[in-house]
Order: sequence, then C-alpha cells, then structure tokens
Amino acid sequence: MAPIFWLLSQPLFWAALGVVFGPVLFVRGFSLLQRKRLIMDIPRSSVRAAALGPVELSGTAVGPYTLVAPLSHCDCLYYRIAAKSKVGGNYQKIKMRELSAPLFLDDGTGRVMIYPAQCELQLEASEPSGSRSTGAAGLGSDADEESLQEYCIRPGDSIFVLGSLQENPWANRDPKVEGSELSRIGPGFVSHDEADLLRREAYPALDNSNSLPSGMDDSQGEFDFHPPVIVMKGNGLFVISTNSQREIVEKLGWKSLIYIWGGPAAALWGLWEIFNHAKMAGLLSEGN
Repeated sequence: MAPIFWLLSQPLFWAALGVVFGPVLFVRGFSLLQRKRLIMDIPRSSVRAAALGPVELSGTAVGPYTLVAPLSHCDCLYYRIAAKSKVGGNYQKIKMRELSAPLFLDDGTGRVMIYPAQCELQLEASEPSGSRSTGAAGLGSDADEESLQEYCIRPGDSIFVLGSLQENPWANRDPKVEGSELSRIGPGFVSHDEADLLRREAYPALDNSNSLPSGMDDSQGEFDFHPPVIVMKGNGLFVISTNSQREIVEKLGWKSLIYIWGGPAAALWGLWEIFNHAKMAGLLSEGN
C-alpha cells in the first residue's frame, strides 16, 4: 500500500492524469450537451395526443398484476438485476437479468404499454431484504454477490419515459405463441399465471386455494394486453427514469458544463506542471 500512497502524493502523477483524461472529459461534455439538446427537442406529450415516433411521456407506472423481485422481495412491475463477475481477479464481465409483467404508463389521459427491454434505467437500486444469493437472482454461481444491484419499477411509481412510440408488432394475439396459461404475452411479458407461480415459489406459505393470486389487480380486464401501439427501443434514446424531464436536463446541463470547462483546465494544468517539473530537472534550457 505504501507505493500507492506515495504515487498518489506526487503532483506529477495527477498532472499526467489531467493531460490524458482532460480531452476525454471535454469530448464527454459535448456528448452530454448533445444528449441534453436531444431530450429538449423531443416534444413532450400526453398519452392521448402522442404521435408515432420519438416521445416523452410522464405518468404513473401501472399494471394488471405484479412480480416479486428476487433480492428485495418487493412487488414490482419490472425488475433488472446486474452483477459483475471477476475475471482474473478483476471485475470485467457484467451479467444482467430482467423480467417484466405487462407495464403501462398512465398520465390521466390514457394508458400506453411500455416494453422496457434495452432501456437505460435511471432508478435507485433496491435494498435487498433477504439473502443476496446469485442463485436466487438467476445469474449463476460465478457472479459476485457483493456486486449485485437490483432495480425495480413498482406500481404507483412516477416515471418519465423517453422512447419510440411504434405500431405494436404483437397487437394480434398469436395462439401458437400464447397457447397456454404460462405463455409469455407479446414481446415477452410474464403471464399472470407465471407471475403467480413465481410468487408462490418466493412465498411458499401463500394459500393455494386463493382464486385471486396475491399481487393481481381484480381490474385487470381494463388493461389491453395487445394494444395497437407500444413504447419501446427505437433508433434513438430509450430512457426510463424516476426523475422528471426537468431534473434530467438540469443534471445533464451542469455535468456538461463541468466536463467542457474542467477537462481543458485539467489538461492545461497538467502540461504546466509537467513543464515546470522538466524545467526544474534541467531537461529544458532557460534560454530556449
């Protein structure tokens, strides 16, 4: 550990980092600025007035029934578990597992189905209440338990969605694909019978005679499992966040400002420090 502390105490080390990473931060700052402008340029819309193409929607996450998240054991409409595996002593390989019940956004003017696969999640990680078992997470035994992170969208969560409103390719029910009660719905949503089966595996003490599985909304008939349009990954950004559009834009704004100005400043300081060090070491002539 002593050599590491010595290295961190050397100004020349930080100067070299500034020279190397300063330009990287500068480029990253413009990338964040471009992202901010893109979000601001996409029109905000209500569900009822949304047109096909890029959309920004805000509302409440709702659904006909819920899943049980493997780590936190909370009722949710969607969960994603990510874990890093050690390769050669270092975290390198990332594994991910996600599962979703039919997920809808309700903004008071209507409901729209969301297929969350491949989205960029901006959520707080869940706090597990039980064991952080990689087996329970379904990620295999080589994933490190300490690196597990679980993210959930719960019923009633206020969410902001930036994605692509498209014609639903699963608008018509396919009897071959959805031929049984355990068949996935459309793009791969867990059916209510499968969700109930997973729930009873998580909670063996549930009463099997209960005709309405725990977590199921008795108003599920109000939800259209095969709507004509759906929000999903398109050619652009696909973000699901518990932050509002204003909060996301503000965060991108100050981050881009810090990177655009801080990157060049770090690089110039690093060059100046290296120049002075070389000068003091006699590598540069005073007369040149």
